Amino acid sequence: MSTELSRWLRNSAAAHCAILAGLWALFFWRYFAAPPNQVVFPDGDFTQQFFVFRSLAFRELVAGRLPLWTDCFFGGYPFHADPQAQLFYPPVWLSFGALRLLGYGHFPLLALTAETVAHYLIAGLGAYAFLRAETGRGLAALAGALVFTFGGYLTGYPPLQTGILETAAWLPLLLLAMRRLAVNTGAASRAIACGLLALMFFAGHPQSFMLCAYLAIAYFLFCGRAAGSQWRALLWRLAPVVLLGALISAVQLLPQAQYLTLSTRSSLPYAELAHGFPLQDLAQLVVTGLVSRWQPLFMGILGLTLALLAATAVPTAAVRFWVATVLAGALLSFGSSQGAYGLAYWILPGYSLFRGQERAALIVAMGSAALVAHGAALLLGPLPRHSRRAAAKAARLLRALTLPVIVLLIAVVLLARADAIKWGDLPPRFGLLLLGVALAAITLAARPLRAWFPGVLLTVLALELFAANSATNAAAPFETYPYRPMLDALQKDAGTGRWFRVQDDARMNGHWACMYGLREWGGISPIRPRMWMEFDTYAAEDVRFKLLGVDYLVSWKMDPGTREGLPLAAQTLYHGPAPEGDAKVYRLPFTAQRAWVAGKLQRTASPEEQWQLLRTPGFDALGTALVEAAAAPALLPSTGSAQVNSDQPGALQLTVQSAAPGLLVVSEAWYPGWMASVNGAAWQPSIPVNGFVQGVALPSAGTHTVQLQYRPPALLWGAGLSLLGIALAVLPLLWRKPGRRAADPA
Repeated sequence: MSTELSRWLRNSAAAHCAILAGLWALFFWRYFAAPPNQVVFPDGDFTQQFFVFRSLAFRELVAGRLPLWTDCFFGGYPFHADPQAQLFYPPVWLSFGALRLLGYGHFPLLALTAETVAHYLIAGLGAYAFLRAETGRGLAALAGALVFTFGGYLTGYPPLQTGILETAAWLPLLLLAMRRLAVNTGAASRAIACGLLALMFFAGHPQSFMLCAYLAIAYFLFCGRAAGSQWRALLWRLAPVVLLGALISAVQLLPQAQYLTLSTRSSLPYAELAHGFPLQDLAQLVVTGLVSRWQPLFMGILGLTLALLAATAVPTAAVRFWVATVLAGALLSFGSSQGAYGLAYWILPGYSLFRGQERAALIVAMGSAALVAHGAALLLGPLPRHSRRAAAKAARLLRALTLPVIVLLIAVVLLARADAIKWGDLPPRFGLLLLGVALAAITLAARPLRAWFPGVLLTVLALELFAANSATNAAAPFETYPYRPMLDALQKDAGTGRWFRVQDDARMNGHWACMYGLREWGGISPIRPRMWMEFDTYAAEDVRFKLLGVDYLVSWKMDPGTREGLPLAAQTLYHGPAPEGDAKVYRLPFTAQRAWVAGKLQRTASPEEQWQLLRTPGFDALGTALVEAAAAPALLPSTGSAQVNSDQPGALQLTVQSAAPGLLVVSEAWYPGWMASVNGAAWQPSIPVNGFVQGVALPSAGTHTVQLQYRPPALLWGAGLSLLGIALAVLPLLWRKPGRRAADPA
């Protein structure tokens, strides 16, 4: 290799980015290979939640409708308000646009795989750019970027929950923007920072966004103080960024905030929120897979060595900041088993809204990558005397650990031979530990070989991370929602145009009805409407069947009946295997009704009174409408009929015959934003009926044309505020005087 080429590879950002892109392609190539080399992300949230959500959104857009509401699960659901729908995340729209240009009428799973994999390249390149600015050394930044991109956290569960991955992927670029903002008051710095904040919020995981935002603010304040700025000046500089970021995000923020207040997440107890890592997860810093299939704290033995070297031998304020970051993230990730979470729960805004405190491992991963970069920068440059001593001690420690690790490996091999079922997975894991210790020792020993040391360092880092993490989410290809004979009768019935719902008693995979062209009562979205949960819990099951039009039941029950013990004269259509175990498919003795005129009205004083009536034996679900007195004081009972003219998610049109002024009941979940117009009159909010469904007041006797539409004010207000925020961020860039230029960041 020529001296010029060697120098270029060591110092060129383009070369480092090319190396990173090559390693990224090497890590993920099998996800796009042809059989038999092909692998896919495993079944679970990736396929049953995020793939379904992408499919629903794309299906509605192809049909010319904005996907605000879906009717295929939870009896109706405000799709746009769920952050995991990622409806306003720009890369999702880029994916949709590309698919339409290619002529797709459906959303393929490969598109979600490509979107997910692409975010690793974003994460890696962003980490490189940030860490190069942080350390001033390209090769050190490349080392840190490898640890962040291919470390245990980002390659663990985040790709299966795309909202987590796609939020975290932008964190390094946000930190870089905050670093620039700390020393540059220009409009461009402000616009970039607030734009990245909004982009990360749209990515769809509020908890990860909150963690990233807190880290970014802390880093901004640290950089600003290091540059000599006063606290007041920094806060004045930060405030418009936070405000503009919130304004730009408003189209998602307002509906999401409203939905969270109306969901089960608004009342989770502290004990449920406070779960985090078990303390034994610390062992996965060095040995993978001891506690679970994930190892989110793992950065490799060489990565851990570099991080510890930085912490002990690089006496800079930046290293102290990242050490504090790693310690704080680690303490928070253990939840209630450590005191830090309780403090954050009471002090930090937003912290009391989220469960799963192990997700603070994202902060640990970013801090660890920064420390690895600082440690690599130390070894790649001339070492001061105290640093040489620290590096020598680290090398001696690694050499000394080799023999004990060999003994451990022999011990677990013997255990595995004695009981393969219990101990069989340990030898590969301790073998990886031995490999890591040996390679880290070799790497430190190779430091005097100045021409070869950078290559050895990066190769060992990549080798160890790839060996530990490349197979974590690699599954054999499978069909996500294959043909199932058990659904033949249901799909044939739905094909006639008849409206009905299905109830699944935990025998089908998640959101199955949406993918098979059906509608179901249940769903697996983790953020559930509180009204749905209360109705599911408190209303009698036969009342639910009638009120929600449940004509079919997929159940583990071998004899059909309600949970209250009421036998059902149901017809068995299928008995055999289902995705989650043996099941029967029943045709229930009901006929679904989409809408009807209430023959009896009963006003109630409280939701508790409604629940009591709804679980009273013999309650007439289709004949009696329960309404809160304050919501509908002038309603009257009547008789009549209702015919559905048009039925699309979020929009219905009906022709209603009524013998007198009365109440039309529609079997669709009530939610703020549903509006009704009768005979072209002004739009009015629909009325919650029977604790869950919707009602529309009929003003007189006769024939009425009733339109129901989901037109959420929170979305309209949010869209206006987002446009305002974009304008406020962009206009200062356009108004900047020619020739005027903000100072470059230090």
